[in-house]
Amino acid sequence: MLGLARNLFSSFRTIHAPTPSSLLNTQNFGVFKRYTHEYAPRLNRIGKAMKGRVPVRTGGSTKGNSVESGKLGLRLKSQGLRISANQLKAADKVLRRELRPTKSLLITRFACNIAVCVKGNQTRMGKGKGGFHHWAARFPTGKVLFEIKGDIHDRTAREALRKAADKLPGLYEIITPESKVRVGLKSLVDKPEPVNYVAQMNATPSKKWANIQAHKTNPVYKLFRGR
Repeated sequence: MLGLARNLFSSFRTIHAPTPSSLLNTQNFGVFKRYTHEYAPRLNRIGKAMKGRVPVRTGGSTKGNSVESGKLGLRLKSQGLRISANQLKAADKVLRRELRPTKSLLITRFACNIAVCVKGNQTRMGKGKGGFHHWAARFPTGKVLFEIKGDIHDRTAREALRKAADKLPGLYEIITPESKVRVGLKSLVDKPEPVNYVAQMNATPSKKWANIQAHKTNPVYKLFRGR
C-alpha cells in the first residue's frame, strides 16, 4: 500500500512559476544582431537608387580636400572611387589598433550613405531592381578620408595611415594642415584663407540679415517672445 502511494505521488511533477531572470535568459530566446558596424546607417527602410557616378570637381572646389582639425590626414590621390563600408571598416580597424597605445583621436570625414543593390547572375530582365547588398561611399579626387588628432609621434601616425591605405583601393597621400589642396590628378593649389562670412554680412547686410540682428539686439522684440 505504501509503495503504491509513493508511485502515485512521484508521477506528479512540481511546476515552478517562471521568474523574471529565467524569462530574460539568453538560452530561452535567440540573440539577434541588428546592426553590423558603425559605418552601416541605422535605417529600417532603405531607399534604392541608381548606380550614379563619382563626382568630378571641374570648378576648382576645395571642400573636404584639406586637414581641418587633425595633425595628419589620408587623402585620395588617384581617380574618384566608390568604396564599400567593409573596406573602410578594415582600414578603420588598422588605425584604431595602431592608435590605441597613444590614446589619439581618429576622425572620419565621410558617411556611407550609398545603398548598393545587387542582382544575381544569369537573371532575366525585369522583375525590378535587385535587393540590398551593402553600403558604400563615393570619394572624389582629393577627398580626405581619415584624420589623426592627439599627442602622437609623426612617424607613428604616418605608419598607421600607410597601413590603412594598404587596405583600400586607389592611391593615397599623407598630408598636413600646411599641405596644398588637391583639385585634380595633377593640380595642387595653395590653401585658401578662411572667410569670415559673418563680418561680410554685417558690413553689407541684406534685409533678412538686418531683421535677424535686430531681433537679437532690439529690446522691443523681447516683449513679444514666448507668446
